[in-house]
Amino acid sequence: MKRILLLLSLALLLCGCSREETQSGIPKDEGVAPYELSQDQQELLGAFGMEDSARLFAFLAPEEAITIEVTACRLTDAGAWEVTGSGAMSIGTERQPVSELSGTIAMELRDNYSIDFNINCAGRGSFSSEKIELEQEPLGSTKAYLTEFQAIELNEEIPLALMVYDSGTSMRSYTAGDYFDVSLFEGMDLVQAVTVRFTDREIGE
Repeated sequence: MKRILLLLSLALLLCGCSREETQSGIPKDEGVAPYELSQDQQELLGAFGMEDSARLFAFLAPEEAITIEVTACRLTDAGAWEVTGSGAMSIGTERQPVSELSGTIAMELRDNYSIDFNINCAGRGSFSSEKIELEQEPLGSTKAYLTEFQAIELNEEIPLALMVYDSGTSMRSYTAGDYFDVSLFEGMDLVQAVTVRFTDREIGE
């Protein structure tokens, strides 16, 4: 988890702010996008061996949104997404300590197939998904991430990352948006995803 906090520090610990005060790296429109690291920040990630395992995203939520939910899940043999870890942060209906949701989401893939993620928005919340044990070590893997700005629709999931592992001899490429078509992953040993959703409800409602 310390390495996730380091990743956030590279993004200058962006906090929630008003639209008039939107900081560098945060989308100017309501949406989610990859956070663009500077050359120095990319080199620092490389020095810690995190260039392939860590990703950072920035967001500016719609004015109606009061809660951000980040979810890690895996695809079951039955073809359904099963939650393996989740976390949420809310400014509540009183909108404290900021008036709207904006900030960053950091995620790191671990060797045991767990995923650490950190939400930085009017405070900081850290969460981890469950460890996963496989019968045999996959021979190949492919990882797909959100690569461009994605507009936010209130209460709708946005896939941030997709990780596919298999012990076969070949594997096709995927995009994060393939999350919505589970038929594409038939026969794969392990499929994981991380999604984000912005809602107009309190946590737990």
